[in-house]
Amino acid sequence: MDNLIENNEERFANGKSSRDLRDGSDTQLDLNDPREHTVSGDGLEALRKNSGEDLDRRIELHDRDGARYGTSGGSSWFRRISKRVLLFVLLILALGAISPFVWNYLQSYESTDDAQIDGHIDPLSSRINGTVIRVHPENNDHVKAGELLVEIDPRDYEVAVAQAKARLELAIAQVASAKQDYAAALANVRQGDADNFRAQRDAHRFAQLLDQQVVAQSEYDQYTAIARVDAAKVDSAREAAGSSLKTIAAREADRDAAKAALDQALLNLSYTKIYAPANGIVGRRTVELGSRIEPGQTLMFVTETDEIWVTADFKETQLARMHRGEKVTIHIDTFRRNYNGYVRNMPGASGDRFSLLPAENATGNYVKVVQRLPVRIEFDRGQDPEHRLHPGMSVEPKVWLR
Repeated sequence: MDNLIENNEERFANGKSSRDLRDGSDTQLDLNDPREHTVSGDGLEALRKNSGEDLDRRIELHDRDGARYGTSGGSSWFRRISKRVLLFVLLILALGAISPFVWNYLQSYESTDDAQIDGHIDPLSSRINGTVIRVHPENNDHVKAGELLVEIDPRDYEVAVAQAKARLELAIAQVASAKQDYAAALANVRQGDADNFRAQRDAHRFAQLLDQQVVAQSEYDQYTAIARVDAAKVDSAREAAGSSLKTIAAREADRDAAKAALDQALLNLSYTKIYAPANGIVGRRTVELGSRIEPGQTLMFVTETDEIWVTADFKETQLARMHRGEKVTIHIDTFRRNYNGYVRNMPGASGDRFSLLPAENATGNYVKVVQRLPVRIEFDRGQDPEHRLHPGMSVEPKVWLR
């Protein structure tokens, strides 16, 4: 439309536009003037020519647009559809090619997120009663095996040690005295044997003289009585010696008891100092300076750092192909990194068997539930030199099946 308007406004051969021809106020047409007829005829001819050219131009543009959006546009759409179908077919073929490898990979391991790091947590308690005079560690302090942690007032136990030593010395002295009494009893036995030997010889000799009618009967009776008395003395001395020997045994028993009492007193004195049982970290400290503690009272806990492992609660359906010694990849959620390990032991029973009130399926309605069994997984050595792994951390073990 704009092209048509512009063509209509073009100048004619006489220098006037079509708008000038329509405007009667600016130009007055004289019909009697032959020049006016000539000019008007030329203008109409020029207008007719320009209109025809504009119409041809619009037809040509229309033909070009039809060629652009006609048959050529349909061919491009068909190519796009063909490419999509080809890509979809290639994708299906690629998935079919890699699906066996993906399936084999998924069947090559068993994993679970119901797993955590475990370790030994040692409770420290007192074996004696007393008053705490020093507490060295704080919560979360690292301690080494044999490090002094708590001190109890030792004065009462030092006095008990002194008393036990005195009783032991007394018992040792009594043993020595009993041994001397036994030695004296043995000497009496030997003396009695000598006197008895002489008296028995005299009685035998006087018996022969009496048979020969050389000595009187009264004299013979006197020596015979002396021999019997000496024999009785020998028996008495031997019994006294036996009693002295038993006294020695009793005194030695007292000595051993006194020695044991001294050892116990020394042990109680040593219990006034409480040491760390292993390398670890102190936690839940409840003892304070000046506390009065009793035997068996827990003072703090030490979490061992040298020996940790993973307890993974696998479903019973996951244990069919799992064996001891298989390699394990352990993902630690805290550090977002993997550690290496191996299956150390397979479970002996499911977790509910060790609960306080295990389920009794025979006494009520039975509902089948997939049980979980704890599998112990050990870390390979040398992976945690800084002891950053602690019991309770969540892990995701992946056991690689043979």
